[in-house]
Amino acid sequence: MKYIAFFIAIVFFVSCNTNTNKGSIQECADVYHIEYAKGFDIKKYENYTEVTVNDPWDSTKILQKYILVDRDNSVPDNLPEGTLIRTPLTSVAAYSTIHCTVLSELNMLNIVKGVCEPHFVDIDYIQKGVKNGTIEDLGMASNPNIEKIILVDPDAIMATPIHGLPYGSIAKTKIPMIETPDYMESSPLGRAEWIKFYSAFIGKEQLADSIFKQTVERYNTIKDKMASINYRPTVFSDHRYGNVWYTAGGKSYMGNMLKDAGANYIWSDNENTGSLPLSFEEVLDKAGEAQFWLIKYNQPNNLSYKQLEEEYKPYSNFAAFKNKNIYGCNTGYATYYEDLPIHPDYVLEELAHIFHPEIFPDYRPKYYNKLED
Repeated sequence: MKYIAFFIAIVFFVSCNTNTNKGSIQECADVYHIEYAKGFDIKKYENYTEVTVNDPWDSTKILQKYILVDRDNSVPDNLPEGTLIRTPLTSVAAYSTIHCTVLSELNMLNIVKGVCEPHFVDIDYIQKGVKNGTIEDLGMASNPNIEKIILVDPDAIMATPIHGLPYGSIAKTKIPMIETPDYMESSPLGRAEWIKFYSAFIGKEQLADSIFKQTVERYNTIKDKMASINYRPTVFSDHRYGNVWYTAGGKSYMGNMLKDAGANYIWSDNENTGSLPLSFEEVLDKAGEAQFWLIKYNQPNNLSYKQLEEEYKPYSNFAAFKNKNIYGCNTGYATYYEDLPIHPDYVLEELAHIFHPEIFPDYRPKYYNKLED
């Protein structure tokens, strides 16, 4: 037994002291506490931080590994394989409103030097920056302007990976791509915890922890209140784009949020954690008698039953349409997409109010409105 204990001690000592030269790796990792998120891990060493992004489409693979080294320090010897990034970041190009919103929450919007599709980013700082030229409009996220990205010369590009879609010529710029598949988390709090991921790159860990702790407490308070509800109305969401109806998978963060809000999501038995592509006929067959219908859209005026029927007459076959029980969220002015990733507690309260208004008599809607004729 003494021999075994001595052997374990030697192995531990060797593994934690791989190199004692100046500027080299010297200490074991301090694993950063991640409670809900499954998509990333953070390990802090004495001279660098290792951030791992798990592949949400293949659990046996790693999507990215980032090695973060303080920009004021020399790069250590014998770093593990991964994308080297000097931190904290001083400039970034952001692919989506989600990236900008998280940086805003962490008081670091000033590092955004370029953004894709700024017309979708409902943040005054970004809109003013694009207008006065201090922030570059990088074009469509699906095909960003390479010349402008090179001109901006950011420390990193924050991008949302989509399964099967490459980044194209962006890779040729050699600018590090920070991939954020947070939308693939299966729980709302798991997605919200990605604020910790961002904070590791910009030196805002304590603020991120504080924000997330408040979100967890408020979300769970609402969730616990709804747990004892016996009556759970049926609900489905979204609408057709072209010939495909994309809706949330049963095990997605939105599928789980609808459950937490006291509803019975029509696709709750589905195992998909991402988006579920369906035909109109499939949706009508399964959700035709559902009591509630939630629709997100972006247009100048609020959606009406008349407009919805003019868009596609078969929509009128749903019971929720006939019973005038459709709720719409106009993301053109509602901050739904800005709030959801970081503050799912805000959205949860609204959903719970829609399904059980008697429990939240003083709540005033922020995102959804009941459709009018």
